[in-house]
Amino acid sequence: MEGGASTTVAGVLVVDALGSIFSLLRSLNLGVPLWRVTSAADAEHADIALTIVAAYNEPDWELIGELTEGTTTVVLTTNPSHDDACHAVATGAFGYVDTHLPSEAIRRAILGAMKGEHAYSRRVLSSLIRNGRWLRAANALPLTPRQREVIMLIAKGAADKEIAISLGITTATAQKHVTNLLRRLNVPNRAAAVAAMSAAYPL
Repeated sequence: MEGGASTTVAGVLVVDALGSIFSLLRSLNLGVPLWRVTSAADAEHADIALTIVAAYNEPDWELIGELTEGTTTVVLTTNPSHDDACHAVATGAFGYVDTHLPSEAIRRAILGAMKGEHAYSRRVLSSLIRNGRWLRAANALPLTPRQREVIMLIAKGAADKEIAISLGITTATAQKHVTNLLRRLNVPNRAAAVAAMSAAYPL
């Protein structure tokens, strides 16, 4: 686990008592140092960009809550459930990732989380937004009514063409609305836009 000669690369700390999820992460070739600890007591480590909590059965919500107070934390689970994903949001976790996803999807989720992108499925984000959990006060973010419509459609997984059809506008206009929305929220992509809504409207 060596950094370059002149710079240190922040790594990923994995809290994993069994080691199987750590092995999975090693196989992904993330390009960053990985450290494994078996308990929260050993979780102190310098140069951590992300902490991953391995969850084989019921996640340790107390541990996850404690870790989220001091570090960006993602739950990587072998036994995913929608309710647990929603609980992860409520606990302050930055993501909830299913180990059964394709390796490349897990890799993108972890690397994205290290760059500040939430790692939740569209289904989870869409469900929370649709149920008003994050959009209680629609005018709290500086979004136009049209941008609020667009973010709702993005959260449901709509592409530009689907947004255009739903709103009765051209695809080019839908693309412009998405671009303006991303700029207004100061985020790089659609997933980050939906995540920004979650950060603005915590449970």
